[in-house]
Amino acid sequence: VPLVSNIFQDTFILDALADISAQTGVTIIADTMVTGFVTMELNEVPLEQALKMILMPSGYTFVKMDDFYFVGAPDPSNPAFRFIAETEVVNPQYISVEAATALLPSFYSPFIKADSETNSLTVTAPRDIIERFKEDLAKIDKPSRQIKVSVLVTEVSKEFLNQIGLDQLGYTFGANEQFNPDWTTQLGLTLGNFAIQTDMFGTIVANIKLLEEQQKAKISADPWIIVNNGKSANLFVGQREVIILQPEEGAAATTQTVDVGVGLDITPRIIGDDQIEISLSPTISHFTNGRTTRALSTKRSELSTTLYARSGQTILISGMTVEDESDTYRGVPFLDQIPILRYFFGTKEQSQSQREMLIFLTVEIL
Repeated sequence: VPLVSNIFQDTFILDALADISAQTGVTIIADTMVTGFVTMELNEVPLEQALKMILMPSGYTFVKMDDFYFVGAPDPSNPAFRFIAETEVVNPQYISVEAATALLPSFYSPFIKADSETNSLTVTAPRDIIERFKEDLAKIDKPSRQIKVSVLVTEVSKEFLNQIGLDQLGYTFGANEQFNPDWTTQLGLTLGNFAIQTDMFGTIVANIKLLEEQQKAKISADPWIIVNNGKSANLFVGQREVIILQPEEGAAATTQTVDVGVGLDITPRIIGDDQIEISLSPTISHFTNGRTTRALSTKRSELSTTLYARSGQTILISGMTVEDESDTYRGVPFLDQIPILRYFFGTKEQSQSQREMLIFLTVEIL
């Protein structure tokens, strides 16, 4: 391996390369874009190491071709770029090419072509830049952490809930748990209170199922979903109702489908070892009158907020009251079924019931 020993003091780079070529007997050719000056001392330095030391400060590179070295500027606009560049296709495993190009330094931009359909990056650059690109990509191409989101939507008799409070559902503090005033936020008229406690989801589900057996509560759904860190998820618990629209006299009735229930848009983001930032947008909708009407009316409650919780904590969304109205006819058997006479031999009783809708949300880092 040829060794280089020399002292350069504000020496023109082309002159320095010529001196090294003369000393080692190896031909060194530079393209027309190579310029600048160099100051350094070399003592028994291998040839390729000496070339790196001289060219690196000015951003130049070199490649060995047959029995000579070619020095050039790693610039795609350089006419000689094709002689110092190679092409390699790189496929990120866990992130998209859009995310990769956004996260990596802009230095790589002139050398990269991205294909979102195949999630591949075509890199055309000198070998040292390609290798550095792959190293930097590997640092950010990591599998995203995942978060499990569990939701329990239940309806509890408002009268029963007012009598017993939430502690009947298991929503109490244990020996190692304490209340943080910052965890409760008054949200105005749209929805009620938010509260956070720890490791209670299983207890709450079990207690509500027990109340359901006693016909004091109703579980609408208890789905769960796994979300990548920082990604959004949507959960909908409800049903698609078919309603009959009665137009003005003489026109035919029509039907229309309306989705009613509980929708939850959630974006969890891990911000610490076990801390999670939760962007939450719950929406609750239900009918306020019958399904057969000229003026169908639905009630919709929604909000958007951001909360912070630890992994495994449970968030309660409450304050939404659902009212049901029902009509019951009582009267003399048989006679109360005859048109017109039914009004003389029967009575119509109206009853109302109120149910509190509770949404329990638990986030857990997997």
